[in-house]
Amino acid sequence: MSVSKFCIQHKVATLLAVIMVTVFGVIFATQLQMSLMPEMEAPMAMVVCYYSGANPSDIEELVTRPLESAVMSVSGVDEVSSVSADSMSQLQITYVEGTDLDIAATKLREQFDRLSLPEDAMDPVIVNLNLSELMPTAIVALAGDDLAELQTLAEDTVAPALERIDGVAQVSVNGGVTQKIAVELDATRASGLGLSTAQVSQFLAGQNLLYPGGDMENGSKTLTVSTDAKFQSVEDVANMLLSLPTGGAVRLSEVADVVLETEPSDATAKVGGSACVILQVSKQSGANEAAAAKAVERRLAELHGENPSIAYSVPYSASEYIDMSVNAAFQNILQGVALAAAVVFLFLRRGGATMTIVVSMPVCILTVFILMNAMDLTLNMMTLGGVAMGVGMIVDNSIVVLENIYRFAAEGHDRMSACVDGTKEVTTSVLASTLTTLAVFVPLGMVTGLAGMMFRDFCLTIASLISASLVIALALVPLLCYLMLDEEKVRRQQLKKAETERHALSAKIGGWTAKLHSLYMRLLNYFVHHLKMGMLGSLGLTALFAVPVFATTMVLIPEMDQGQVSIDVSMPIGSEMEESAAIADRISSIVQQEIPELQDMYYIAQDESVTLMLDLGSKGTRSRSSAEIAAGLRPRLQDIAGCEITVDASSSMGMLGGSDISLDITGVDYATLAMIAGDLANRVSQLPDAIDVQSSLAEQVPQVKVSVNRESAAQYGLTAAAIGGAVRSELTGSTATTVTINNRELDVVVRGDGSAGKSLDALRSMPVPTAFGGTVPLGSVADVSVVQEPQSISRVNQSRQVQVTGSTVSGDTTAMTRELNAILADYPVPEGYTVEISGSYSSMMESFGDLLLALLVALGLVYFVLAAQFESFLMPVIVMMILPVAFTGALFALPVTGRDLSIISLVALIMLAGTVVNNSIILVEYIKIRRDMGESRETAILNACPLRIRPIMMTTLTTILAMVPMVLGIGETNEMMSDMGAVMISGMAVSTVITLVFTPVFYSVIDNLSHIFRHRKKETPPETEEIPAPTGV
Repeated sequence: MSVSKFCIQHKVATLLAVIMVTVFGVIFATQLQMSLMPEMEAPMAMVVCYYSGANPSDIEELVTRPLESAVMSVSGVDEVSSVSADSMSQLQITYVEGTDLDIAATKLREQFDRLSLPEDAMDPVIVNLNLSELMPTAIVALAGDDLAELQTLAEDTVAPALERIDGVAQVSVNGGVTQKIAVELDATRASGLGLSTAQVSQFLAGQNLLYPGGDMENGSKTLTVSTDAKFQSVEDVANMLLSLPTGGAVRLSEVADVVLETEPSDATAKVGGSACVILQVSKQSGANEAAAAKAVERRLAELHGENPSIAYSVPYSASEYIDMSVNAAFQNILQGVALAAAVVFLFLRRGGATMTIVVSMPVCILTVFILMNAMDLTLNMMTLGGVAMGVGMIVDNSIVVLENIYRFAAEGHDRMSACVDGTKEVTTSVLASTLTTLAVFVPLGMVTGLAGMMFRDFCLTIASLISASLVIALALVPLLCYLMLDEEKVRRQQLKKAETERHALSAKIGGWTAKLHSLYMRLLNYFVHHLKMGMLGSLGLTALFAVPVFATTMVLIPEMDQGQVSIDVSMPIGSEMEESAAIADRISSIVQQEIPELQDMYYIAQDESVTLMLDLGSKGTRSRSSAEIAAGLRPRLQDIAGCEITVDASSSMGMLGGSDISLDITGVDYATLAMIAGDLANRVSQLPDAIDVQSSLAEQVPQVKVSVNRESAAQYGLTAAAIGGAVRSELTGSTATTVTINNRELDVVVRGDGSAGKSLDALRSMPVPTAFGGTVPLGSVADVSVVQEPQSISRVNQSRQVQVTGSTVSGDTTAMTRELNAILADYPVPEGYTVEISGSYSSMMESFGDLLLALLVALGLVYFVLAAQFESFLMPVIVMMILPVAFTGALFALPVTGRDLSIISLVALIMLAGTVVNNSIILVEYIKIRRDMGESRETAILNACPLRIRPIMMTTLTTILAMVPMVLGIGETNEMMSDMGAVMISGMAVSTVITLVFTPVFYSVIDNLSHIFRHRKKETPPETEEIPAPTGV
């Protein structure tokens, strides 16, 4: 019993199942998590280790090298890169695909625990990277006059309140000020009493404690005992008694200044020109990003109601962009359903048929929401794009079944026979069409790297849609037709249509249709009887479409307008935060003059760098795109001297690919690396398309080096560690303990009076406590000199590396890479040093290679499905011969519409491989049926093609029209899907014409070849033993 007959005979159960799917689909649709992008957990991790007061060379030697050795001993590590800077070492680890990051982090921690890092160095922090969390969920700005109060408010009230929100992982605070208790020793007074900074630090740590003492009996009760000697105020610290080595005691305030010190934090921030504190809110992995962002805004409003002094703004919220994405996707879905229904009504002129499509499509989409919930997918740009893209494809199966049922009814079949037999006749072709479409998503879903992370959710969504559409086409559509079909009325309308005269407009349209039909039949008849001309025409079209494609620019990901522009400023080495803030203020004033679209702006200024973010609002309210605004702003900022400024139309995907220009220079000697990097940066910057070219090589700056004279130090009982500790305590200070005041933990920092840091002579004269009592000048036990040292040191796989990076005006990374290769071909690289091209071009080629391999696998799977269906090795070749013309015709849309070739376009090609063959399957299957009925090949072709025009045109139009809103930019956030839609529409349109005109030619050519092959095989005479001719003949 067929599926359609079973469903018709059990209509109540089938309809109840449909109602249940609808109800659960609506419920699950409201429960799906919403985020901007899919969860993209890259096989990467970050390790950060702080060692305060150490210069980059010391960090490299004492911290970075041991950490790198430990990392390389962990299995699964593919690459490790590091940056050693003042007081900090940062490592980035790349694992091989498939590595469990949690297990790898555990192994790393085990290796780090075995290391002997410097005593004052913090424990290394390991952070697994999740690409989808690199963009914050929300950015909050707290404004006010007193930054100290704002900092306290942010850390004590706002940040804890936001971190308690479900889905929020952490809230980081930037800007404002920090406070600490500074203990500044009077060097003369302290040395006279025999006290050192180390001794004072030990006293402070020993006097500030909470020490559990155990239990005691008090009658029948047992009480716990603890010794509470915690400092409660700055006065408690100042009044602490110090025991002197010579006997007696002195208060700390008598030998040191003890004050509550306020100092600017590492960064200063402004919003709209006003100083503020910036809070960046990050979501938890797998959390509902839209809900978290909205909850943050609601909690801020509540906090403002509780405390009106909290003045805040939200320069960025992910919920706004997610809401726009969701609204645009659902708008496209509704438009797709409406257009599909219109196409069905236009071709069939049947209200029942139209209603069948209108009912079946929403059921199919709601089924997908159930499957998405089961597969733990979120509503993000890729899944929503998959649903919107698949709307026109899911109706194809239903249309083929629906059209065949109505054709059977018009030919005189009763209602049950029309629904069951009409469905049965096309079941094989519908199943094959669905399997070929699904086959292309198998390799696409298995692609690794960036493309795999981006398109996994997309593939699963469309595959679910296509699978659901097959079930609905074979089960629900026949049942709906059975319930709404009046076969007698269909036949009467068919007869009436043939007998009655048409209205003027209808007659005019009918005349045009008749002329097109006549032209098509003449063309088809000509090509069927002139196969060479048909093949030449097919090859000519392929060449015509292919030529412009070679001029298309290749990019990794198409530009996305998220309504933001970022400005990054690199200041000279050694610049103070005040200088960075001054540059930021100057840029802000230019931005306000030059960008009328500006809605909000904030910046974060640090030593040697500034980051500005411009909020431009939704693209529907602007006449210029964010990329055009960035291009217009760039030349206006070139006049600002003393810094390097990079302007970019930022998006959540822009950070994934890397720089347009990126050269990796690896070697050992720092001076040689500096020479190569400077020379190459100069050559690259002279290229016309190159902008913002800079080297990662930090300039060498003067630093003071203290070299211990071990023999002299030994005479005073001093070690190198003791001397280094004394210098560190005097200049940097050490954190002795922490004091909790007003629920805030403040560090107590013990340091010298700073006199030793005023000049080299002062440092040489700095008293160093000896092991025998008394002091000795630092110059007597160490050599103090000025040397040139790099500001930061970069390494890759335990070798020093420098990068030359930059951007392009045109965005054509392929052309830029050709020019870079030309430069490197003539460049003499010293022995032992290497220069390699990386960045977005490398990422793009890797992704393109993965996708091209996926395309080949997809073609193999499509061939397998077709060969299994037709039980033939040659029939699949006939169907797939349209692919070269379809592919070139699809890519032809890129240069015509001014688009770039990206991984989005290649994904569309892979999808086309399984989609465009569907029409050929329908046509070839019906030609085969006609030939089985006894018709000759030419007759079967000329009879089958006209009867298959209607279902082919209906399925093609529904697919194309459903994608039109995306391509035309109807909606706020469809840039990525727009490129895919353009390629799909062009490929579908071209392949439809090729299917109707040239597939019969391909069929005939292959049929001739198979006949020739079989004929020659039959004519081959059997091998017989040669009989010698009679003698004398």
